Amino acid sequence: MGYTRIQLWTLLGLQAVVSFSFECVFPFVNQMLLETGVTNDPKDVGYWSGVVESTYAVSQLIAVTLMTPVIIWSAVIVGISMISFGTSTSFAQMIVSRILGGVQGGSYPCIRMMAAEMSSKADEAHIFTLIGIAYRTGQVLGQPVGGALAHSERRFPKLFDTEFWRKYPYALPCFVGAAYALVCAFVGQLVLKETFRRKKARKADVRTPSPNSDETAFLLPAEPLGSSTLVKKAESSPSILSLLTWPLASLLVSVVAMVFITEIFFAIYPLFAFTPIELGGLGLSEAQIGLPMAARSLLCLLMMLLFSTYSDRFGRLNVYRFSIFAWIPTTLLFPVLNRIAKVGGEGGILWYAVLYMLFTFWSVTGWAWISVFLISSGLSPTPEAVATIQGMVSTAITAPQAFAPPLGTSTFALSIRHSDILGGNMFRIGTFTLSVLAFLHSLTLRDFSYDWRGEETNEAPVEEPAI
Repeated sequence: MGYTRIQLWTLLGLQAVVSFSFECVFPFVNQMLLETGVTNDPKDVGYWSGVVESTYAVSQLIAVTLMTPVIIWSAVIVGISMISFGTSTSFAQMIVSRILGGVQGGSYPCIRMMAAEMSSKADEAHIFTLIGIAYRTGQVLGQPVGGALAHSERRFPKLFDTEFWRKYPYALPCFVGAAYALVCAFVGQLVLKETFRRKKARKADVRTPSPNSDETAFLLPAEPLGSSTLVKKAESSPSILSLLTWPLASLLVSVVAMVFITEIFFAIYPLFAFTPIELGGLGLSEAQIGLPMAARSLLCLLMMLLFSTYSDRFGRLNVYRFSIFAWIPTTLLFPVLNRIAKVGGEGGILWYAVLYMLFTFWSVTGWAWISVFLISSGLSPTPEAVATIQGMVSTAITAPQAFAPPLGTSTFALSIRHSDILGGNMFRIGTFTLSVLAFLHSLTLRDFSYDWRGEETNEAPVEEPAI
């Protein structure tokens, strides 16, 4: 492992920028579309909110496939995009702002490649769990910020009841998100310089000493004193076709399905919560939407802490399959919440019990993300193949993010407007069917573990470090 503790923490902070910028706008984007005059009918909000979020994902896809991922500059551009989104007064500005924000997607494969390089086979589950926790932490921070700070001139009149904040009621949560992104970019520029110098050093076939155990002991297991790491001579990355084996292709198909379902429900829950009860939703305000979403993210964060334990006991592929299965009960609990709200049970004990049962199953689905990174890392036959395979996985992740939100929100809106089709259950039946098919496909996956790090198979086991 060639990275210090502070570099790992910085990398985790930059990973959280991705989720913070993406999730921060969810609690208020539907109300924002109404107030900016994009639409005057709550029934049509789903169409427009899906377009806003899909542009973010389209930009991510372009960043992953066509741009050289630069983590620091991606975070800077995200900060600028958040400022622009918070001061948007037209639909066009909202779209352009989200396109800029999606540039951060270009750093996905770079972050995961760095995480793979800093880990050994014994502690890679721990490292990738930390990456997942960092993403969920961004959600935990972003969603309540978006829900609680929107319309700051109403909630905090003594501080923000001025012409500027009345004109831009959604500026404050976006400014907070921008500040976080820019601070992470500044720290990353200072801390991650050594990483880039180390990449240049790989061009020479030399031995480099391992980092001091005092620098890495808090998050990473210490290495014996005097050990050294052979830095191999750089080779060109293998082509996509040479790596596209059947196990990898099948995994990529499963990733597309998993992300498709995930992004549909990430986009749908705020719309579902915002939609009036009589139209099939919950009729909640921005703050009422943001706080439960933050609770869900916190629950996801806690579930992430259990991943290593269950992965070691049952295997990462079985954990992945179970996390895909968890989407089935998740899809079934959405209509149950609306049914309880229709009979006046909103906010009651039963309503909250069902809500947090839904959040629990939803949180379990988060294990799939860590499992995918571990399985795809194991499918890398050589160190040079890691970047190529992670780039393929990133494309499989970002591609469905481009069209899942508008398709999901549009289908939800169509179900409301055309209640005569399938009894108004078009969205529910569609998502349930997709969840079942994704789970059945996951049963066909196979797990491999190439020793691309060149570690000896008989090395002593390394104790899992505590966070």
